[in-house]
Amino acid sequence: MGHMRTDSKKRYHCASLICDYLLKKNITHADVTARDIAQFHHLSGKSSQSISSMLNFLYSNRIRETRFGFYIPGTLAFKKVDYPHRYTIELIDGARGLL
Repeated sequence: MGHMRTDSKKRYHCASLICDYLLKKNITHADVTARDIAQFHHLSGKSSQSISSMLNFLYSNRIRETRFGFYIPGTLAFKKVDYPHRYTIELIDGARGLL
């Protein structure tokens, strides 16, 4: 089964949650799941699905743009085992100024 589709407004909201996660923890990179980010912000499971969709979108399309504030290094496909998926995320230089 695939992830649900996320519109661009929701993508930016999810991106801000992910960047905020890194910034509030005062770190530049982390290995996290969408659930980790949702729980950090005290959000519901539905929000976790949106964050997961966003991470999957950036990962599978190999997107590294400053407008999102972070990127997911690496482009190798992952196996559909070991759920929930862990993503390595890194802030893009200057992301602190975006938020």
